[in-house]
Amino acid sequence: MPSYFPCRVKLVATLIASISNTQFNTSKLALLVETRPLSVLAPLMLHFISVVPPDWPFLFMGSHESIEAINNSFAIRQRVIEGKLALTPIPANMSVQGQEMVSRFFTTLYLYEEVLHPVEWLLVFQTDSIICANSKRELDDYLEYDWVGAPWSPNSAWGGNGGLSLRRVSRIIDVLRNYTRPHNAEPEDVWLTECLTHHPEAKLANGTVSLTFSGELHSGVPEKVDKMRSNGTLGDTKNVRGIDDWREGFYEPMGYHTGGGGVWLHAPIWGTPELRRHIWSYCPEVKMTLDMDVERYMPGNCRSRWGR
Repeated sequence: MPSYFPCRVKLVATLIASISNTQFNTSKLALLVETRPLSVLAPLMLHFISVVPPDWPFLFMGSHESIEAINNSFAIRQRVIEGKLALTPIPANMSVQGQEMVSRFFTTLYLYEEVLHPVEWLLVFQTDSIICANSKRELDDYLEYDWVGAPWSPNSAWGGNGGLSLRRVSRIIDVLRNYTRPHNAEPEDVWLTECLTHHPEAKLANGTVSLTFSGELHSGVPEKVDKMRSNGTLGDTKNVRGIDDWREGFYEPMGYHTGGGGVWLHAPIWGTPELRRHIWSYCPEVKMTLDMDVERYMPGNCRSRWGR
């Protein structure tokens, strides 16, 4: 048992156990881990709460500074009172600063086996990820899979970026009981999904399915709009001619993960003004996750005045 966990295990276990007295599902949990006191924390958390199916509870793990920042929001405090959201510090001598420390955090058996018990489905999201309110898909559509995230290859049979990912906890526990990730090895999402490929009962989403879950590096199948059939029914898609025409021809994943805190925008998804205009219409909330500064777009002397 790692020495840095017991001081917080009882607290987190109590928070999760309290969910059982509410309308929320104790086998599901959405988790955001962030130590920086970012201004986006409260609006991002409230957005995820609004678009994830209502039986999912949420847990925020952070530093004292980031917990204070998110707790400044009245709406956040209300979600805590309702039991929808719990806030708890990361153990004092545990770090998530940098990719390696994040990987150590998410490959620690005790985290999954004890701290998050009895969670079975874990949504991990970061401040550079979003789920789109206009999506025709929802998180529960993917519960049959043990891991789903934005694919590293559209033709892959497994894998997916962990920054916005759905994980089956019992499968990860099986992996971590049999394997230990070496320090400075592959990132946690790569290492865990590689290990899951050796699990005889694991079901990993392939590239095609993963592209419908989250967009990051690669574009997926564009939307089609059906015409109404003579018997009054629609075709195979959920799009209706005359209502959803604006969707036609564009890739619309359930959500997006950018990477690098909203800095890394990859060309297949973001590379043209037309693609970006559609994303602003389909998923305007993604702008919360992007590194945007309108100063650079100010004409003439306005730019210098804006920067003061």
